[in-house]
Amino acid sequence: MSTINDIIQKARSENRAALLEHEAKQVLKKIGVQIPPSVLAQTEEEAVNAAESFGYPVVMKLMSSEVLHKTDARAVMIDLNSAEDVRKIYHDFRNRFQNVKIAGILVEKMVDKGIELIIGTNTDDDFGPVILFGVGGVLVEAIKDVVFRMCPTTVAQALNAINEIKAKIILEGFRGLPAVNKNELANLIVNISKLAWEYKDAILEMDINPVIANNSGLHPVDARIILK
Repeated sequence: MSTINDIIQKARSENRAALLEHEAKQVLKKIGVQIPPSVLAQTEEEAVNAAESFGYPVVMKLMSSEVLHKTDARAVMIDLNSAEDVRKIYHDFRNRFQNVKIAGILVEKMVDKGIELIIGTNTDDDFGPVILFGVGGVLVEAIKDVVFRMCPTTVAQALNAINEIKAKIILEGFRGLPAVNKNELANLIVNISKLAWEYKDAILEMDINPVIANNSGLHPVDARIILK
């Protein structure tokens, strides 16, 4: 089994400044974060078998260090509901990105809709690793409803941060939205802050966006880790 250091060293050995999404999720999984089931498929049959084992719908994503903005490149396809869909997208990715170095195609169980949150870390020149929490999704930069805490943070500090965002009402079952388990969310924030602190010499920043909060819990569906 690869360790977190193994994953980081592999990226460095390939002269990469960032982990690929599936690698970032492997890191999160190693600190106890629940990640949606996924397989990095190398063949069409592996992709179909993964989708069949998870159950539909699934998401497919191209994993390549040369395609950083997957959504803009149409390298993410969601809501795939059959083996035929999976085969079609697999061939589409392979054909459109045949001149790109591909690590594989990630097939992942699609998470039900919910509240989109962000948890991230960056490195302050004076204070070292800091963690941020707030409203996530594609509008995170427009809304800018995030708060910051020093790493490593405590559960009490994380709960305080959760209650500090302007849109905290959406976490409490607002207009039919699922109520978020704040203690579970606080523990997730704490665990990620500890990761940032423990690996402060290796990790420059992390971006886990979105974390979808729905009736079945908290689900990090995208993750990015930038290395120093």
